Amino acid sequence: MEQSNYLKRIKDYVTPSFGLNSYLNYILQDRHFKKKETIDVSDPYFTTLLFIRTGTLRLYTVQDEEETTILFRQSNQFMLPLYMLSSYIGKEIYVEFLEDSTLTGYRDKHTNNLYKLFPEYRELISQLYQHLLAELIMHATALARLSASARFNHLMQIWPGLFNLCDLKPIANYLGIHPKVLSRLRSQALKK
Repeated sequence: MEQSNYLKRIKDYVTPSFGLNSYLNYILQDRHFKKKETIDVSDPYFTTLLFIRTGTLRLYTVQDEEETTILFRQSNQFMLPLYMLSSYIGKEIYVEFLEDSTLTGYRDKHTNNLYKLFPEYRELISQLYQHLLAELIMHATALARLSASARFNHLMQIWPGLFNLCDLKPIANYLGIHPKVLSRLRSQALKK
């Protein structure tokens, strides 16, 4: 298992102590998921901080048999503990793996030790939640203020390969536009 990327990404947020690095090296484990595999975020696996070592995933909810894409995550990004999220919004939330993926994480039994023994771990979790909240605020602002074309162009700039991994409907849903509009925007972009 390759833990170095997990530890490198932590350093983007906090300076981990030697003890935290050593402890994480000891407890981290990889788990592999197949393309199109879907898991409810209330699964105990999602009670800890996870790192997407390889792959791409989509977080979505279902209401009245209609899927709503909340966000996409790709390799070298963290997934925060999400197991209580469904109870807060009153809907089931799922993670779909858009390609074969590997997540690096630890068992929940280590969470209390991480908080108790390593103050920088609390800071890490706080910063990751703030980063995610900022990301969601920017997305909500874009949905409210930018045109469909501007939202599409922004997604193409930051993540052009997403269209090779996912059907148009979930991407259109994420962008807040009709799938036919997204198809037209995409074909226009491909002609350029």
